[in-house]
Amino acid sequence: MKNVSELYNKYPESDIYVVGTGTSFRVFPRSFLESKITIGLNMAWKLLPLKYCITMVPHLNCPEFMGEKMVPDMTWVTKYDKYKSHATPAQLAYAEANYYFFRTDGKTSFTLLDQPSEGGRVLDWVRCPTDNFLYLWTSISQSAVNLAANMGARNIILVGCDNCALADNHHAHEQHTYWKGEDPNIRYMQYYEGLAEMRSVLQGRGINLVSVSPFLKLDQPGMDFERLCTEQEKPKSVHGHDLTLRPSLRDDNIRLVRLTFQVMMRNYKAVRSRMARLLRGKHSDAIG
Repeated sequence: MKNVSELYNKYPESDIYVVGTGTSFRVFPRSFLESKITIGLNMAWKLLPLKYCITMVPHLNCPEFMGEKMVPDMTWVTKYDKYKSHATPAQLAYAEANYYFFRTDGKTSFTLLDQPSEGGRVLDWVRCPTDNFLYLWTSISQSAVNLAANMGARNIILVGCDNCALADNHHAHEQHTYWKGEDPNIRYMQYYEGLAEMRSVLQGRGINLVSVSPFLKLDQPGMDFERLCTEQEKPKSVHGHDLTLRPSLRDDNIRLVRLTFQVMMRNYKAVRSRMARLLRGKHSDAIG
């Protein structure tokens, strides 16, 4: 099995482009990325040729799980436990021989079911390469940025990593979303917050983290997006289905919290009753 640390320092002092599937990439000039070192996110491999592609949910994004042909000359980086839990023996054997695997299990995380785990939100991994661990809180873009830094990048350039919707679009092409019952705008803000806290740490390593877009007017990107769609004869609206298992997931969380509180109160009452009996017994002995 290959570990992601084998890729560290492979491209010293380089420019590495992290390519997302955000809406802006629908109208981004693909030729701009020719001959560049690229790390694609999730299904970015459907949009253009890539050097690497990274995902934390391989069964939703790798072509072999979607009944599609493997992409030649592209290297996957993913999580071994996630891959193994969905792969056939043949798929796992191929992945072990060709893919690179990373870890995010850095600390115990206590979060509600609809909130992202904090287990991989470890900025120490961003400060310097740490074994096979990559920062991951809310978006795989964060792990890709950590990987690019560990590969030796001096400049990490985000493309198609919008951290917002544009004209009610979430992706450059038809692709699922997975909000887990949360407001998409809250999720996008979490994507941004994770990258922003990484940016500050990367500056300490002498690494620049910047974003480029095809838009010429930053206060109204949606307007320029629709104009480019018209000029390039691209659809202005592409919608994907939400893979959230249950729309009532937040209600389930509330019930879970209430149940946990009830159990804690029962335990508290039982302990308090037992302590009272013990104290009464000691008091009786003292009187005797």
